[in-house]
Amino acid sequence: MPSRVRVKNLAPLQKAFILAGADAPLFAARALREEADEAFALTQTVVPVRTGVLRASGEVHGPRTRGTKAYAEITYGGPAAPYAIYVHEIPPSRAKHDYPTRWKYLENPVREYSKGMGERMTRRVLDMIARKFEIS
Repeated sequence: MPSRVRVKNLAPLQKAFILAGADAPLFAARALREEADEAFALTQTVVPVRTGVLRASGEVHGPRTRGTKAYAEITYGGPAAPYAIYVHEIPPSRAKHDYPTRWKYLENPVREYSKGMGERMTRRVLDMIARKFEIS
């Protein structure tokens, strides 16, 4: 089952969306994609790299919407899926991971990065609004 993170402290972000008006869906999508790209970059620093296939299989998908919810996904696997699952789920007590790689290479960095996501997304949306009205 995929891990999920939820954005907390949504009130300021919702106010930013009100300010964005009709551009809110576009700005939300851009902000969410930027967040996903940055979280993905963190996972790339700790994903095991025995052959490099697993690291190369990493991808960011989205953002997508389902009803009123927007989401982005970070995935690893493809041809390396069996290895991906194996190294993600085997704890250090049962498998050696060479530093800086580690187990839970996707889950842990994403959960850690998700802290403060609401605030960062609010700043991103407000920056997009400001750039829209910038006078050159």
